[in-house]
Amino acid sequence: MNMRLSSSCLSRSLLWVLAGCLCAGSAAQQNDGPRRCSHGGLRVALAQIPVEDGDLARNMRLAKAAAREASRHSVDLFCLPEAADYGWLYQQARRDALPIPGKYTDFLAKLATRYGMWISAGCLEKDGNKVYNSAVIIDRRGRIVLKHRKIETLPHLTQHLYDAGTVDDIKTVDTEFGRIGLTICADNFDLGIPGRVSKMGAWLLVAPHGFAAAEGEMPKNAVKYQEHIRKVAGSTGLWVVGTDAVLGRIKGGEWKGYLHSGCSMIARPDGSAAAVAKFKQPDLIIYDIPAENVTACDNEIKSTLKPSEAGPSVK
Repeated sequence: MNMRLSSSCLSRSLLWVLAGCLCAGSAAQQNDGPRRCSHGGLRVALAQIPVEDGDLARNMRLAKAAAREASRHSVDLFCLPEAADYGWLYQQARRDALPIPGKYTDFLAKLATRYGMWISAGCLEKDGNKVYNSAVIIDRRGRIVLKHRKIETLPHLTQHLYDAGTVDDIKTVDTEFGRIGLTICADNFDLGIPGRVSKMGAWLLVAPHGFAAAEGEMPKNAVKYQEHIRKVAGSTGLWVVGTDAVLGRIKGGEWKGYLHSGCSMIARPDGSAAAVAKFKQPDLIIYDIPAENVTACDNEIKSTLKPSEAGPSVK
């Protein structure tokens, strides 16, 4: 099931208007065939919200409204964008980032337990004298079961905002619907990073994003985003859930004034698009990923890779 919800279903704090999304024209790079892992069926919701730079309270209201609506459709996994708390280019990140666990992840945990669903979200993280662009997965009982720190942070834009994670942050978790992994946005420009998730035996990659561009470049940015998600899926054999932010004008730094294009996407292991959200408009899409039963997961490994095997760095 691929469901798009009309504006009459949602809280007044969100505007979900009917509009088509730009579609990527070129095919994604594919592997020799879809990688197959046993996994349960999964109903996933992508909450494409307009993350407001620096406005934690508003962003929490938007997330809560979207989670409430998703819960009406018995969603298993509810996904928010990168840095859904403050925005990934918030210029006061080092001052305002919160610990994990902390205020924001406690808020997500309460939503998870209230609505009985798993939640993934990007959020800034304060850890001692370090700050990271992180993401978490929280189970139905409100427990943080996986945390990832963004590795490819685009330092020319963010080195004054937060620190980079390492390849040791690439992890997976076993869930009721199989083994899944977590990366963030530009991490996936280096295909060695989602590739490592695949080799760890995951079948699904949850990847919160914040694809932004100058207003006049947003159509191209939307196409580029879709091509990117399809390439990650087709190159790794993973289902990829890429929830992007939308609008949410960046207020400072080199990209001041840039906007997020939306077009959140679920891509199949063969690199084809399963579901795409709207362009330049808030959206909530719900999609049923079918169960698959196979004897063993192709390419699954038990050992971890060395840092040198994680692929080249993004330039």
